[in-house]
Amino acid sequence: MSAPLDPRLSRALGKAPPTGAWFLHGDAIRLRDEAAQQLVEAAVDPATRDFNYDQFRAEDVTDEQLAATLAMPPMMAERRVVFVRDVERLGTKARQVLQRAAAAAPPDLALIVTARIPKGSRAAFYRDLRKNCRTLEWSTPRAAEIPGWIHDRARRRWNFDLSPAAAQWIAGAVGSDLSTLDAELEKLASLPADRRTDADIRDVVPRTHRIDRWSWLDLVASRDYRRALRELENVLTSERGVGLVAGLVEQHLLLGLALEAGPAGLRAALSETGRGYLSWKANAYAKQARAWTVHELDHALRALHRADRHLKSGRGDRAVLAETLLQLAQAGNAGR
Repeated sequence: MSAPLDPRLSRALGKAPPTGAWFLHGDAIRLRDEAAQQLVEAAVDPATRDFNYDQFRAEDVTDEQLAATLAMPPMMAERRVVFVRDVERLGTKARQVLQRAAAAAPPDLALIVTARIPKGSRAAFYRDLRKNCRTLEWSTPRAAEIPGWIHDRARRRWNFDLSPAAAQWIAGAVGSDLSTLDAELEKLASLPADRRTDADIRDVVPRTHRIDRWSWLDLVASRDYRRALRELENVLTSERGVGLVAGLVEQHLLLGLALEAGPAGLRAALSETGRGYLSWKANAYAKQARAWTVHELDHALRALHRADRHLKSGRGDRAVLAETLLQLAQAGNAGR
């Protein structure tokens, strides 16, 4: 099964085959490399592929070989395509060759390069690539976004739909490694459609802990504090308190946005800020928001920020979270 074109890549390409220099980077290597291959397929003329397509791994190519390849004109086609993988591994001279080519790529060349930029790097090499290339970044989704990524990936890549509950179940069972998650989705895609119910998915993708972080965050956001307190010990077997509080802060901010703007406004805001993997749950956030007022959300956020300070000062996760849940419950009862 060939993957549909990545939506961001589709928008960047428009209707014409890609030309010029393209720089794809980020730590979501599987997604980045999949997009790079899609870019190659969009650029290469299948009839003259053997003459006009060259692919190199950075550690295997010399500066002379790279320079000679980039200088070759296309043969019996409109463009040549040169794909250089993992350019963070290039030597100094080869980097200079690539920089010059990216800065002055002719219209009959599609130069595609990928990299994982070292954390904190300020190297001019990457700055120049960003400046002279069409640049797209693929970052690993944050913990809050993993179920949304699963939901989106199942539909776009594997052509089947998952319920929000099933997406959260898979995230809780498998974790955040995108390659492992994709392998599980491929396994589910091979099943008949009537064998992909939520119950079937729980059987096919078993998990070892009783509740996942997203379901627990939903309990708190829905103000089911009694059950959240009961499940606290279980969720702490797989999560740290600081991460749970950070998740609660984000979710309560989203509740405030949903309260103000409704589901459509929330989706638009998430899309504009590059957090589209959260928009799949906009209806759920809007439903949870009905249990709140702006004043109550403000109080809850102050309590959560205090909890964050206590956790970072060394107090135990269970004690801080239990105390915070009780404070939220008491405040909720007092305001009703």
